[in-house]
Amino acid sequence: MDFEEEHVGGDDIEEIQDGEDIFGEDADISVHDSGSKKDAVIFLVDCKKSLFNIDQDGQGTVFSKILSAFSSFMKAKIISSPDDRIGMIFYNTKSTNNQLKFNNITEIYKLDGPSADIIKNCLKIEQNFEKDYQLGNNAHFHECLWLCNHEFKELDKNKFNMRIFLFTPDDLPYFKDQNSRASALKYAKQLKDADVQIELFPLPSQNEFKIARFYGEIITVDLDEVNNAVLDTSTKIMDLHQRIKQKEFKKRALNRLIMDIDDIKIGLKIYCLVNKAKKPYGKPLDRRYNQQLKKKAQFIDEETGQALFPQQISTHLILGNEKIAIPKEYMAKIKGFEKPGMTLIGFKSSSALKDYHNYRASYFLYPDDEHVNGSSQFFDALIQQMILKEKIGIVRLVPKQGSQVRFCALLPQPEQYDENHFQTPPGLHLIFLPYADDIRGLSSVKQEGAEITRQTLNAAKILVNALTIQDFDCSNFEDPSIQKFYTYLQGLALQEQNIEEPEDLLQPDFKGMEKYRDIVNLFMSNVSLECTNMSSRSKGQAGGRGRGRGKAKQEDNDNSDDCSKFKGKNKGSTQKQKIEEEDSFEGEEIYQPVKKRGRGR
Repeated sequence: MDFEEEHVGGDDIEEIQDGEDIFGEDADISVHDSGSKKDAVIFLVDCKKSLFNIDQDGQGTVFSKILSAFSSFMKAKIISSPDDRIGMIFYNTKSTNNQLKFNNITEIYKLDGPSADIIKNCLKIEQNFEKDYQLGNNAHFHECLWLCNHEFKELDKNKFNMRIFLFTPDDLPYFKDQNSRASALKYAKQLKDADVQIELFPLPSQNEFKIARFYGEIITVDLDEVNNAVLDTSTKIMDLHQRIKQKEFKKRALNRLIMDIDDIKIGLKIYCLVNKAKKPYGKPLDRRYNQQLKKKAQFIDEETGQALFPQQISTHLILGNEKIAIPKEYMAKIKGFEKPGMTLIGFKSSSALKDYHNYRASYFLYPDDEHVNGSSQFFDALIQQMILKEKIGIVRLVPKQGSQVRFCALLPQPEQYDENHFQTPPGLHLIFLPYADDIRGLSSVKQEGAEITRQTLNAAKILVNALTIQDFDCSNFEDPSIQKFYTYLQGLALQEQNIEEPEDLLQPDFKGMEKYRDIVNLFMSNVSLECTNMSSRSKGQAGGRGRGRGKAKQEDNDNSDDCSKFKGKNKGSTQKQKIEEEDSFEGEEIYQPVKKRGRGR
């Protein structure tokens, strides 16, 4: 089904500036990369009796938390990645249900795409567990790995990232049976050769979980660096919950470039580390047939009403109030005067790079041996020397064909590991620098001097120290509007009756602020705040079709009343902020917000 959207030929068409979408990441365009794969995950659960005991936090059993994690994982995938594959297998059950007929192993959900029915029913498994599955203790762990390997063999490893989430309280599944232990190591190696990653989630038990007894041989971990934090079960499960609450983006290279250093060429991959998360756009459907409509644009001559073909449309620039027509071929030559690539200009001291130089989101550079063999060795040596000498690189960048030449700095990042063995990869941050034409001065801003007493400074110091946020990390704050959107979308798709309202982490802690009320009042008693009327589009100033000065004057009086109330004897009270919303064609009055008491972090 097609429908046409008409554009009048005389209207100006706004184009996206090159600086806003350099590599096309907003349009979801990227080069093929090994990171851009679908997910295939099997939840492998060891059904021991201890899983059905109430957990230490008293918030249900460990088994219910695993099912809740599976449900949340499935919900995240059904919205963001419907082509991923998810499955669940129980072992050490009395029941047997799997393709290979292994005893005491039950395949709850085969490796398949996310389903709304599975999300609805998976949380009911615990209620019916004793009836449908029952506890057992005779499953062989190597047969579980064999079954998982059989499931993954049906998938193309070049298109899927395959993982096993292993939940078990038993750190030694084979106490004396060396043959079965050898079989488990054999199938674990086969999984590793097939690029299947096993991620271990140790569960609570009477004894301390020691990974070195068995699982250290089948999962990738440095035993010398293992600590108790890694093996804390509740933390691992909560980490899984936290990870699947956030919308995960596939790691992918936005572009590949060649970096020239004199006669030396280095292959580079460019990644986007920070990009605004956006809600998906709704797609139009034909109500009659429930088929998606295809949008088709058509340009119409406003004088004749005739449709124009692409070859009939030209580009023009306005010079001296005159339209200068420029053929598209000529415009392409003007823009494409240089091939895409990066050229090193030289090095500067790292102190020369200021925070305010970074006027847009930066990118991350990583060597590309597939493009130029040996790039990694040269790249690592370059990073180490830049860090040693405290230098940054200055480069000339042409991101893609026809784009503007960019002026950038290269900030080196060393390889690091944190306490949870999370790797920070070595690389270069590509920071965009402003041209002289881009820098805006503040010479027009008038600085009005204000006398500040020592008592006021001390009160402000106490206030800042009291409201300082501890361990602030922006990665811990999700966009509340996007979280609400996906929560309600999931509720609509799953036909949930009571949709749980997502937590807004950007809301101040009002209860916690109560203990700082005296400090806030102390600061407010030393300063004098006044409301000011900031008219941006009144009838006299903007020439808009306002409602007249009478209403504006009345609003000024209302605003003055608010200010007088604010400066009155009730200084500790909270005042409401007045917001006036009017038509875009009518006069608008914008009020400076009144400071609220007891708020902040």
